Amino acid sequence: MEYKLMNTGRSSNRGYTRVVRNERMTAFAGAILFVLIVIELFITANLHALISVHIFVGVLLSGPLIVKMCSTGYRFFRFYTRSAVFVQKGPPNIWLRLLAPFLVIITVLVFISGFGLAVVGPTHTGLFFKIHAVSVTLWLPLIAVHIYAHIRKVPRQIANDWSKKSEFRVPGRASRIGINSSALVVGFIAAIVMIPVSTPWRKWHIHGGLPSPLALGIVAAVFAVLISIPLLRKTSKR
Repeated sequence: MEYKLMNTGRSSNRGYTRVVRNERMTAFAGAILFVLIVIELFITANLHALISVHIFVGVLLSGPLIVKMCSTGYRFFRFYTRSAVFVQKGPPNIWLRLLAPFLVIITVLVFISGFGLAVVGPTHTGLFFKIHAVSVTLWLPLIAVHIYAHIRKVPRQIANDWSKKSEFRVPGRASRIGINSSALVVGFIAAIVMIPVSTPWRKWHIHGGLPSPLALGIVAAVFAVLISIPLLRKTSKR
């Protein structure tokens, strides 16, 4: 549940404000990433015809991803350095905490291998291709559980940021919008820059049908979410 600002003193309210601002920054970045990830999955399902678009959207994702990782990393840092308000807010669900290091590592592998593939071209894929295929297969169930855990909270946090009610109003909305918009612009510029670099992929052809890493990852994601539902419900804060 998101904090409401309370009349408990200026220093206390400033502390709560830092927590809420961090939550809302993460929510904005997460919402943008969710939309782009869904688009990327649909593109990947038709990879043989949309490889150039796949690379473009993959690079575009990098901007919002950096914002999201920095925002969640800030909460992690403040909690484990014993900031009073972040400790009071509490850590994420225990299962999500266990999942987080694997999600970060696999996400980094997906993007590094993807960038590597885009740069080296289709004739020198080698290790990059293997890493990308395996990391995508592992990443899909991890991100599916992460999305399931947060998908109901994010719209509420964003809606609260636009609410006119004083108890939901915190400063910095313009900055949150500006940072996330700037991240999209930076990602878009990077994607434009990568177009000539990734041009050789336009001549790359594979047989039609769902790529194997995507198919395996989707199946694993369904099972992962079904398994996580009772675990997350059982360990959620009441």
